Amino acid sequence: MLCKRENCTGCFACFNVCPKNAIYMKEDIYGYIYPEIDTKKCIECHLCEKICPVLNKVNFKNYQKCFAGFSKNTRIRNNSSSGGIATVFSEKILKSGGIVYGASFKDNCEVEHIRITNIEDLHKLQGSKYVHSYIKDSFKKAKKDLENKKKVLFIGTPCQIAGLKNFLNKEYNNLLLIDIICHGVPSQKYLKDEILYINKNLDIDEIRFRKNNIYQLSLVKKGKELINQTIETSPYLDSFIKTLDIRDNCFNCKYANRNRISDITIGDFWGLRSDSKFYKDKEKGVSVIIVSTNKGYNFLTENKDELELEERNYDEAIEGNSQLRAPAKLTKKQKLFKKYYIKYGFKKAYLKTTKYARIKRKLKDILKRGIKEHGEI
Repeated sequence: MLCKRENCTGCFACFNVCPKNAIYMKEDIYGYIYPEIDTKKCIECHLCEKICPVLNKVNFKNYQKCFAGFSKNTRIRNNSSSGGIATVFSEKILKSGGIVYGASFKDNCEVEHIRITNIEDLHKLQGSKYVHSYIKDSFKKAKKDLENKKKVLFIGTPCQIAGLKNFLNKEYNNLLLIDIICHGVPSQKYLKDEILYINKNLDIDEIRFRKNNIYQLSLVKKGKELINQTIETSPYLDSFIKTLDIRDNCFNCKYANRNRISDITIGDFWGLRSDSKFYKDKEKGVSVIIVSTNKGYNFLTENKDELELEERNYDEAIEGNSQLRAPAKLTKKQKLFKKYYIKYGFKKAYLKTTKYARIKRKLKDILKRGIKEHGEI
């Protein structure tokens, strides 16, 4: 390990920079990945240490402007988790002959960053991915595209963007960076374990975690929805929301603050107030767009005809997105979940860890139904 294990984000920067391919990513018993060094290949150049965003300084940017917004294109908005902002931006880059990098589901329910060169493939990047996406060699590919004077849009979690910036080690005018407001990332092993439990195999074409602003876990094969679980019935979604299954580093994430790492930050505008002209559109999906650089603002302006936009106060966005204030809190429950997971597997670990919370939620639902039906209890 290069940095302390509890701080490693699994960003793949060290993996990409190694000139001898001496670094490989290895899963632990929970499925979280960490870099390992093949000492037989290592030439002790220390490039991995020099670019690690945990060991080295990362430059944050103060926000310039904050907007609520969504795509004017109904198709894009309906196929997106929130307002379709990432898709609008991606189409702009692709139409200009550029390249887009983002997270996509692959075979066997694996998630990794891929390189998109045409609009026909852009659907592969749409939708939320509530799991750790493996960067693999995307940093090296992006650098090659940048040096070939291609416009590049790279979308990822803040720690992935930090890894890319340190790997590149210079500014590129033809690079636009977008980070997603991140709740934390579960391991791919957790996701696969849950899918195997509910579907018996990993032979599916697509996983959906959201429909606009509604959480749901849907498994799709040949366009047909095989499974559809709500947050109340999905152990995976509920574990994610309760931060039971996210990486250790997510609990001390230095990117979870009001200052940002990218040109633009996007996410759901959960805290949108009732005085917004988009307030009634929340159920269809409204994005928060935080602009931190002149490059980001100029790019947003170039796309304004494709978007419905309203400038909002940044504090309003922070109120609804706790990760713009501080990282998730580590409690005894996360440690308990891991302990149970090793012994019982994902489903039973979830059930045992959340037993009392689920009983409490069930009682609340009964009380609500009683009030609705009878007016009082």
